[in-house]
Amino acid sequence: MQDERDAEDARDIRRVLAGDVRAFEGLVARHARRVHDLARRMLRDPHEAEDAAQHAFLNAFRALPRFDLERPFLHWLLRITSNLCRNRLAARKVRGALLRPRGGDDDDLPEPANPHRPLALPADARARQLAVRAAIEALPEKLRLAIVLYYVHGLAVADVATIAEAPEATVKTWLHRGRAALREGLAETGGASAGTED
Repeated sequence: MQDERDAEDARDIRRVLAGDVRAFEGLVARHARRVHDLARRMLRDPHEAEDAAQHAFLNAFRALPRFDLERPFLHWLLRITSNLCRNRLAARKVRGALLRPRGGDDDDLPEPANPHRPLALPADARARQLAVRAAIEALPEKLRLAIVLYYVHGLAVADVATIAEAPEATVKTWLHRGRAALREGLAETGGASAGTED
């Protein structure tokens, strides 16, 4: 199935490079759901995710002449998407720092609710799925990226390492820490073991 998809991708890429820009629509149709899903899970904002997904495809289109046809297009596209998301998350931190009052004005404010606390885990499957999703979204950026690519998108550790631009050993560490954090967060909210469904 993946080999078939890779062959279709390569065929469409060759057509685009030969001047048939409409062939890029096939790439978008095959991969839009996964690109948007990764962006949504990384950015935790559906509108920003939509924008990031569109930019990812635009960047891929512009860089297509440099793409290595021997490699899977989806992995390259997900790397572009994850880099865009990381840049947006970094920009958010800078904006937040710039907007934060100076001089200790915020010392009198109460502590905000813990944003990393997942939802309570009720018994029914849909609620459990939502709780797992919330727990994944509460993970730190690198752990979230590894968990989403490995468990949700079903990529191999080597592929996750390529997309995340990190050594495989580091990705394995992120996965281990991510699973532990999910287990702990879900156990705190309902005594259930961490799952990876979503």
